Amino acid sequence: MTRQAERAAAGGREPRGPAFLPTKLGAPRLPPGFVRRIRLTETLAVSRPSLLLIIAPPGFGKTSLLADWADVDSRRFAWVTIDVQDNDQAVLWQYIGAALGRTVDGGRRSSSFAGLAREADPAARAAAEIDADDEELVLVFDDYHLLESDDCHDTVMRFVELSPANVQVAVSTRADPPLPVARLRATGGLLELRARDLQFAPDESEELLNRSLRLSLDPGAIDILHERTEGWPAGLYLAYLSMRANADRRAFVETFGASNRHVIDYLTEQVLMALDPDTLRFMLATSIVDTISGPLADAITGESGSAPRLIELERANVFISPLDDRREWYRYHHLLRELLSIELDRRHPDRVPLLHQQAAVWFAENRLPDRAVRHAIAAGDLDLAARVISENYLNLLELGRTATLLGWLEQMPPDAIEADRRLGVVKAWTMHFLGRHDEGNAALAVAIAAPAATGPQPDGASSIDATAALIGAAFPGDDAGRMLASARRAFDLEGGRESPWRTTVHVLLGFALARCGRWDEAREPLRVGAELAMAAGMWMDAVGARSLLAWVELETGDPATAEHFARAAIDLGDANGLGPTATYAYARTILGLVLVRRGEAEGADAELSEALPVMRALGEPLGVAETLLPLSQARRMLGRRDEASLLLREAGAIIDGMRDPGILRETRRIVASARAPRFSDQVSQRELEVLQAMAAGSSKREAADKLFVSYNTVHSHVRSIYQKLDAHSLPEAVAKARRLGLIE
Repeated sequence: MTRQAERAAAGGREPRGPAFLPTKLGAPRLPPGFVRRIRLTETLAVSRPSLLLIIAPPGFGKTSLLADWADVDSRRFAWVTIDVQDNDQAVLWQYIGAALGRTVDGGRRSSSFAGLAREADPAARAAAEIDADDEELVLVFDDYHLLESDDCHDTVMRFVELSPANVQVAVSTRADPPLPVARLRATGGLLELRARDLQFAPDESEELLNRSLRLSLDPGAIDILHERTEGWPAGLYLAYLSMRANADRRAFVETFGASNRHVIDYLTEQVLMALDPDTLRFMLATSIVDTISGPLADAITGESGSAPRLIELERANVFISPLDDRREWYRYHHLLRELLSIELDRRHPDRVPLLHQQAAVWFAENRLPDRAVRHAIAAGDLDLAARVISENYLNLLELGRTATLLGWLEQMPPDAIEADRRLGVVKAWTMHFLGRHDEGNAALAVAIAAPAATGPQPDGASSIDATAALIGAAFPGDDAGRMLASARRAFDLEGGRESPWRTTVHVLLGFALARCGRWDEAREPLRVGAELAMAAGMWMDAVGARSLLAWVELETGDPATAEHFARAAIDLGDANGLGPTATYAYARTILGLVLVRRGEAEGADAELSEALPVMRALGEPLGVAETLLPLSQARRMLGRRDEASLLLREAGAIIDGMRDPGILRETRRIVASARAPRFSDQVSQRELEVLQAMAAGSSKREAADKLFVSYNTVHSHVRSIYQKLDAHSLPEAVAKARRLGLIE
């Protein structure tokens, strides 16, 4: 079974993580009286571009057009509504995976998409999971302009380029996205709809104003409004809101603004002023959040009864749309929310921080840390922001969301981080996980000097001393001895108490002992760490412990058990979506080492080649050298001697520059002294006959009978063959001999 199939067979699971909102995965429902854009949906229904871009300012009906299209087209639609939290690639692909899992093959293969967020190349994985003979599929990204991350843009475009022809990607956005679409445009793989395409035609304006909204305007008035709004759908609708209570509608039409800018200026006063004071106050207060629910609105306004009020606003067509069938979550039309926000700042600037603070508290209590942090910072409540960050950073590190953590830290004032030990600790861990070790060490020094927060540390560490020891053991740089000392210190502080770090300190201690060559001592803490990790669902520690147990078994003479542990670690990482993490890459390093020792050069080369870039990015010299050495062996076994020499020299330079390389210096000596196969070491004719017989399936005794020689002679020939070909097993010797043209 392939690794991909094994992942699928492991069974799907709901996306996990504190910020997952299922309401982002559904198209909005079309309201009663909606003007269908038949001329546009017919075009979309027959088109099959790789990428559709719908680009227009607010209020041109981009989302409504997509929902209308999805309603009339026979294709399946997967929908992702983008918000600012999706600028973390791990978050974006969590939603994409959930959307595709619900849609592809009727949701029957949802498990195949469950781990996309943790894949090293989620776009390629997602594209590969969709069969060319599946039903046609449209993946929609609504509000794409909120996506600013270059990494996220790159992965979306990669999915567009790799997907089969039965998949189209549709993007709605206010501005041209930074996607390289020139080639698609030149080859006909791109369809673009812009504001001029989305403008209402005169008959659509008439249908909206007279048939749907029942204004009974004469044709001349329709023409004036159509001309002055330039067919802007939101402008027409906002004009309706302003004139519906106006007795002299024709006079209103005559004085209506002449451009979109004037329309906005005019409607800021006219539309909002038309609302009753209580409703306006409610809408102004709740405009500070992207999406609103009854309980959240209650928390923001300090009142009760918000849920039925939201339903009333929807029924009154006040630019608010439900996001789910239960009508629990709503969203104001983007343009209306912008107008409300401007008006809130103008009327009640002193209330804005308090409203953000109340929203932040509600989001924190409801385990939505992304939004809690954003609103806490907007409120100036840096203590609340620090508490939410420090209580959630371990979970986010486990999910691979270092980009989110970095974004939070960058939003905090630098002096706030220096003054708050909690934030200093988060920054130290985050920078180390990003491979920015100098910044991580500097942040830890600042945290040690910062005032301690009252009460226990939010991440469960007993003290800043324990945190320093944990970081020193997890990121030792080039000093195996320092790693062991730090691991022992962390174990003394956290290993004997009910601490969330108890599992980790067992694994770190075993890791440090292994790097120092103390194999028998390493086995027990790793065994305990593996058991604790599985019981607690700490998958990084579980993968790390198993891969390290594989190393211990390999070095103590049990390669079969070593391979069992190594493959178990990889399977566990696959099942829990740890693909792009350094922990998973190191597990591949260990599996590669095991395969090298077992003579499986091609498999070893594949694992180690995938692991090396991740280990380089992490920037830990010990880990890089530990990957380079077996990769050098694998390349030499494959006959790629020049590449092997370069890798060995690079590893040697790294090891020579280390403070304490642990067992690496001896490992390098062993690798360097192993002989590579040379053409001057020609295998004798009799040895070739023995090898040919055994390649055909004969045992040593059977080969001896066929060649009329003794069993001991065949045994000696086999040993000589292994030495001359630098092979460690019969399959490896046969493969090398065939590559050299010695046997068929």
